[in-house]
Amino acid sequence: MKQIKKILLLTSILLGYTITVFSQNLDNIPTEKRDSLLKAKSKEIILRYGPGYYREYKAPTIERIVVPPSETNPEGINVGRAYYMITYWYDKTKERLEEDFAAIVRIWADTGEPAAVLFGCNYGYILDRKKTRSSKEQPPIPYVQSNW
Repeated sequence: MKQIKKILLLTSILLGYTITVFSQNLDNIPTEKRDSLLKAKSKEIILRYGPGYYREYKAPTIERIVVPPSETNPEGINVGRAYYMITYWYDKTKERLEEDFAAIVRIWADTGEPAAVLFGCNYGYILDRKKTRSSKEQPPIPYVQSNW
């Protein structure tokens, strides 16, 4: 019984730590730690929604982007809000996809929550639950090479 309580306590502490890490403003975390967290979270997202697109071909590129003003964003949604775009590359000598990347994950800078994932086949998911019509978990997108 004591062993079970210890395991439950440890699990709840680890879960709380994970939630805290990803619910904070990523801009306030030192670059090295932030990049490590972004890589871990984006890998988790790719493996969940498109495992065939995860690559360790070379280090992913991390870029901070601010949602543009309403001239280029007609709805004006999230104008001025920043997100991190983590791009995973693939070896073009071994495979061919519709895009130059294997996967791109977008994570909001202010909350650490995933916004979207796009795969090299041009399919992806908007992960921001406020924008989706369904709260159901989406099935993984199958790996497909380009025919051209």
